[in-house]
Amino acid sequence: MSRGRATAGLLAVAALTGCGGAGEDPQPPPVAVTSPAAEPVRIAAGPTGQTAVLAHVYAGRLREAGFDASVVDAGTERADYLGALERGDVEVAADYSGNLYLHLRGRAPVGPATAAPTDGSTPTPTPSPAAEDGGLAEDLSELLGLGEERADDDDVLAGVRDVLPEGLRTLEPAPAENTVAVVVTRPTAVEHGLTDLEDLGPVCDELALGTDVDFAGRSYGPQGLAEAYECVPGRFVPFGAQEDLVDALLQDRVQAAALFTASPAIEDNALVVLADPLNNFVPQRVVPVAAEDLPDAAADVVDAVSAQIGTDDLVLMTRMTSARDPYTPEDAARYWLEGGDDT
Repeated sequence: MSRGRATAGLLAVAALTGCGGAGEDPQPPPVAVTSPAAEPVRIAAGPTGQTAVLAHVYAGRLREAGFDASVVDAGTERADYLGALERGDVEVAADYSGNLYLHLRGRAPVGPATAAPTDGSTPTPTPSPAAEDGGLAEDLSELLGLGEERADDDDVLAGVRDVLPEGLRTLEPAPAENTVAVVVTRPTAVEHGLTDLEDLGPVCDELALGTDVDFAGRSYGPQGLAEAYECVPGRFVPFGAQEDLVDALLQDRVQAAALFTASPAIEDNALVVLADPLNNFVPQRVVPVAAEDLPDAAADVVDAVSAQIGTDDLVLMTRMTSARDPYTPEDAARYWLEGGDDT
């Protein structure tokens, strides 16, 4: 595909979805496979709309490399796809590092962070753990044996590898992440000189922070912001729908908002994501989980694809599958693969 055609394709998606977007840099050609394994490579659709798109992306590249690859509905619960991997019903599934680790250690995942509904609806929040359980951020550091130190990406990925069931392994994580972040409008960032949450602390009491309905019950919420950054907002304002939260931010009814980093609303409204240098929020990197007996040649193909998937790609996938007239995960993956072949 020529660069002109790929650019035109991206503009077509923007027109269809009512907003702009673009994928990552062009993808390299698929890893050459001289003699693919005869057995099929089955990829679980996974727990969210985003992982379903990723499954079709991996399958597409594997087929290009000569494998008999397909996407399998193994259920949307982590227990479902992990069980399918252990039984040998599937060989690969994509997930998010923080939520996967919390699941494996028996803690509740982080709300609707990774959900990308394909019908344009607002995800139903996952209940927070009880306050006496210590909250997710504290649990994560505790479970990883970090004491007072908060977990970063490498800590969580290492933890996942340590607790995966026997017979399973992680492949190379993608650069893409979809974690909670505090965002502000550009005028607010300029007015207060905000680039990260440390900047936010001294002016936090002047601002209202919009959140989802579960934010206040999580330790990375009011408790985490206060402990890590001495940030105690003037008001916490919960919203049941992301659209309402974003509208309130743009209308200055709240001056900051807790969103997920793969939300198209950030790009669409030129919002400023405040960095989290003290790792208050639970890391959520895209990481494929695979059966130990997945052929090395197939793992190499998946690793090559993962290396090209950034947060911008998750934004595009979310945009396409949650538009007013949504793409199916398979069609969104096909679009990404065709754009990725731009040379």
